[in-house]
Amino acid sequence: MMPTDAMSWLMWAMVTGLLVLLWASALLLARTMLPGRPRRARDENEAIGELSLRLARGEITADEFEQRRRMVLDAFRP
Repeated sequence: MMPTDAMSWLMWAMVTGLLVLLWASALLLARTMLPGRPRRARDENEAIGELSLRLARGEITADEFEQRRRMVLDAFRP
């Protein structure tokens, strides 16, 4: 069976689609496997937020809150 012009265009479209899929999956894999930018600000805010919640629930005193907040700030500062 001889390939027609429509079949050759279909083959090129399929090859192009597969190449796009290959590159997209390679980029997605690289993005998930390689380390990104550090998320220090968010981690710092989450830690202080957790301390605030513990203070509000009465699990720690205001002095303990200030001491631990200073420790968190020192830990996340370069």
